[in-house]
Amino acid sequence: MLSGKTIVFLPGMDGTGLSFEPLGKILPQDINVEIIQYPTDRLLNFKETVQWAKDQIQSDQKDLIVLAESFSGPVAIDLIGSGQLKANCLILCATFARSPRPILFKVLRCLPLDLIIRLPFPKSLFRHFIEGGDQATELFINMWQRVKTLVPARVLVHRLKIISRVDVRERLSSLPVPCLYIQAASDRSVPPSSLFDFVELVPDLRVKRIKGPHFILQAQPLASLHAIHHFVGLITTATADGG
Repeated sequence: MLSGKTIVFLPGMDGTGLSFEPLGKILPQDINVEIIQYPTDRLLNFKETVQWAKDQIQSDQKDLIVLAESFSGPVAIDLIGSGQLKANCLILCATFARSPRPILFKVLRCLPLDLIIRLPFPKSLFRHFIEGGDQATELFINMWQRVKTLVPARVLVHRLKIISRVDVRERLSSLPVPCLYIQAASDRSVPPSSLFDFVELVPDLRVKRIKGPHFILQAQPLASLHAIHHFVGLITTATADGG
């Protein structure tokens, strides 16, 4: 059901698109992929981030599959809910419509985050958030090191501030396409309660819960691909049947 389609991937807070690599390696060869990247040399506010993403999307097809991860969930919701981007469906991974942990973000404002991000992260901290054993921990440590060389700490801190203030709930009821929410069962960044807004407000929503950490596309690429394939198959069949 995915063959010949175009997937537009909107990345997490790092904005590099590196997080798409594990899933991209197992996609069918005839799928077209557009990976959106956010700039590393400027501090965009939320509206500017939405515009940047829109300007980066090359395809103008209505049958786009938009896949948005974490930080980019609100970006995709705003793009599609406002009618700025036409798509066939929207897949949201481990994301939120408003700040997922407001109390934590208030605490973080008091910390020297620029300095903390530059410091080496203890392996035990990665293991706490990833829950995937030594192999998965090494995978994410390597990915994080690559991100740190590409994205200045001040940019990451700025995007954390965007997350702390974001609220696109008013767009959820305006989403004109079927949506799949992939929930990470052991997500320690986005709490399970973040799903409630989607369940309450999105007109056409399906939810798939997959065992794994917040970085679900990277930790469980095959299970994620199966969920995406099944979802696209359902809506393709419904469209063919005139439903």
